[in-house]
Amino acid sequence: MIDWAAQADGIHAAFADPITYDGAGLTGAIISATKCEVSGEAYQGAGDTLRHTWFEVRKKDLRQEPGRDTITHTDRMTGVTTVWTVIDKVSRDDIGAWELTVEAQ
Repeated sequence: MIDWAAQADGIHAAFADPITYDGAGLTGAIISATKCEVSGEAYQGAGDTLRHTWFEVRKKDLRQEPGRDTITHTDRMTGVTTVWTVIDKVSRDDIGAWELTVEAQ
């Protein structure tokens, strides 16, 4: 069985991008986070395809528990910069990170 907590820093180093973080005791801080995106729950009607987007941010990089903070991220593939607002958080003590669900501003 893989010990994900022991591998967390290596995984972060391999996949994280620089972000600008405002909130949780930081102002304009450049830290790193891994952006994740999957299909959201199926919508039972006409409309756009739902996506669930979140950033995995190491707890040691934030001074306080996150709230409705702001993340600015430039996509490494497209070069497009998006400003995101944190709308939900999950504490992942098992890997020393916050999973911060976001929506574009």
